[in-house]
Amino acid sequence: MKKYFSFILVMFLVGCSSFGRGLGEAFVDSNKKHLERCEVEGFEYDGVEQSFENEKFLKVLMVHGVGTHHPGYSKRIQQNLANKLNLTIRSRVPKNIVMLDPSDKKTIIGNLRITFWQNEIKSKNMLFYEQTWSEITTPDKKIISFDTDEQYSKFRVPFNNAMKKFLDNALPDPMIYLVDKQGLILDSSKQALCWMLKTNWNDLSDNQSEVCTINALEAINNSDKEDYMFITHSLGSKILMDALMSNANEIVSLKNGKSTAIEREAINKLQNKEFTVFMLANQLPILQIAREKPLVNNQINDYCYKDGKKYNSRIFKGVNIVAFSDPNDILSYAIPQSFADEYLDSRICPRVSNISVNVAPEISAFGFGVVNPVTAHTNYDNSKKVINLITNGTNGFYKDEYLKEKCTFIKLKKDSTMFP
Repeated sequence: MKKYFSFILVMFLVGCSSFGRGLGEAFVDSNKKHLERCEVEGFEYDGVEQSFENEKFLKVLMVHGVGTHHPGYSKRIQQNLANKLNLTIRSRVPKNIVMLDPSDKKTIIGNLRITFWQNEIKSKNMLFYEQTWSEITTPDKKIISFDTDEQYSKFRVPFNNAMKKFLDNALPDPMIYLVDKQGLILDSSKQALCWMLKTNWNDLSDNQSEVCTINALEAINNSDKEDYMFITHSLGSKILMDALMSNANEIVSLKNGKSTAIEREAINKLQNKEFTVFMLANQLPILQIAREKPLVNNQINDYCYKDGKKYNSRIFKGVNIVAFSDPNDILSYAIPQSFADEYLDSRICPRVSNISVNVAPEISAFGFGVVNPVTAHTNYDNSKKVINLITNGTNGFYKDEYLKEKCTFIKLKKDSTMFP
């Protein structure tokens, strides 16, 4: 009895990583009750399928969260998306880019792995860019690596020692990111964005190692013939949003400076561009604690609607933020609309959709129901509901028989447009 109680306890204490998932799989796996919650509350947004309908070449960037990750970690979500989209052809081997710190051009700040997917008739083409930044935080974690040496671990019972190893691996990551004076993790994501904007499959050579550079004009012009989507997990949500805002501020500087007619035309194109970020196990609210608010906030009405007095000064037409959260995921948070107003830059025109969805089953143990919070934090990439909401979006919600049966969609609108 004590042995099984320890397993239950660890499930409530640990979050995500291969270690946590392994413990979750070792726990009681009988008497499963599949929970059915799937409530979408938000705005209309396109899924991956709509990008293909527009005959655009789609590029998807994924950014991972806490814990040590290795290239290839996104294999499961790639395969599930490919199955849903009928992408039956994949590049024989992926291509890898060793990303370097732009400030010294030699410090390795992560790996970017690119995989090419398409359907049989080549009408659907997707480049999937998988960013791995764990090697940035690995050296810092060595400061506490002694903690799991035999000298210290031999006095712990197995349960506590296993939990200590997990916490020593996972907890430093958000701490390092939030106090990272060099900004290496942020630079890693900015480099990943640069490579995604700059490259196509034929431009890439495997295992190249260099700094990516692209000016704002190039980035904007490339976006005219391509669609971009982003997938993040836990801490990755904050990392990506910071990277997007950093790039957006560079574009604002170009617009406010002495720009040419060609540059102004390109910026106008960007102002009509829409992006979607799918945040699995989103953590934006908790990672905002003690952080400064954006320079421009609480002005979405002014920047994002045609009758707004600052509409011509917006950066993007809109950024769809689709936040997935299992109610039993203790490390995930919804994004209240008030949070979007106050803590997201109004100039990017954020449109937040919250999706409350069960991705982990309830299991019976000792006469009561338990949901493994590790599975609730890590199983988004294997949930049919999540995959369908990424591929079809809310614009394709009512065309998807599975979503119509399993989920509800409450559409949000600007208050003043609701009156007849």
